[in-house]
Amino acid sequence: MRIMGAQRGWGWILDAWRLMKSRLGLAIGVVMLMYVLLFVASMVPFVGNLLTPFLSPFLAGGVYLVFARMREIERCSQFEPLAREQPISFDLMFVVFKDPAPRKALLNLAAVTIGFTLAMLLLMAVFVTIKLSGIDHTVLTDAKATDAQRVAFLMPILLDPSAWLAWLIALVVLAIYSMATFFAVPLIVLRGFGIVPALTQSFQAVSQNWLAFLLYGGIWLLLFISVPLTLMLSLIILLPLMFVSVFIAFEDIWPAEGGIPGTVTGASSTHISTVM
Repeated sequence: MRIMGAQRGWGWILDAWRLMKSRLGLAIGVVMLMYVLLFVASMVPFVGNLLTPFLSPFLAGGVYLVFARMREIERCSQFEPLAREQPISFDLMFVVFKDPAPRKALLNLAAVTIGFTLAMLLLMAVFVTIKLSGIDHTVLTDAKATDAQRVAFLMPILLDPSAWLAWLIALVVLAIYSMATFFAVPLIVLRGFGIVPALTQSFQAVSQNWLAFLLYGGIWLLLFISVPLTLMLSLIILLPLMFVSVFIAFEDIWPAEGGIPGTVTGASSTHISTVM
């Protein structure tokens, strides 16, 4: 794991665009396909909300495999120009489902996500229950009440100064979780890490490169603020670009064996090198 300078926060986005535009249709296609599949999964009756968290790390892992293949071809083309003509099949996105090596770690990551979500919902429910004790809150259960009325009733309670500490604790816990899972999927799929090392390494990488990630996050905040101005159309570019930038940051911080960033190692490398 490497420590990067603060300027790399901007460099990750620039390098992501350079890589992405080499196969623009493919990059946009795999990311949008991932979101479409997750949306369809979420609509499955009864099990949709449980199915989606388990599909997410597998589909994201497939997306990172595609980006790794794009990076491999880009590097090979520096020495062999014809390498740019090598096709990349969308089938590569689904290799993770067939590979037993990362399966257990990805399932464990899904379980961590579900456990964290349930824990946060439980804590919120306990907090709201305590705050509502002794207060007439029939508006929340009144069938005639509108959503606007319920929100108007809850907002003063949730934004009360006595609740700020609870929200601060929740924010810190969410930040820790986000740091631990930020690189978890590529570490599992592209470097063969188990769930605990992946979460640990991801947290350490983000915390030790906090200046770069501060700049990185600030730039993305500005980019996404502009999304409504484009009638949401810019998301077609920004969402894939964000995924590619995470991959660029990943290979920057964890260079492959031999110190050549971008060379894919680990359990899934054989699948990448054989797809032409």
